[in-house]
Amino acid sequence: MQNTPVKDSTDKSLVTAFILVIFFATPFAGLWARGSHAWYLPYLLWLIIIILLGIAHQYGTRRKGKP
Repeated sequence: MQNTPVKDSTDKSLVTAFILVIFFATPFAGLWARGSHAWYLPYLLWLIIIILLGIAHQYGTRRKGKP
């Protein structure tokens, strides 16, 4: 039985939370929330975050030696 490092999942969670705060809860949100941008821009930002999380998860499982 292998011990999974807690730090790995904690790091991913903290990075994800930090990115979400930057995109959606800072003055940076005013740049993409203006009416002149496309209606799908917030969805595109969420898609980017989901893709980055998927890449990080896939990289983490390969690093641990799992297929």
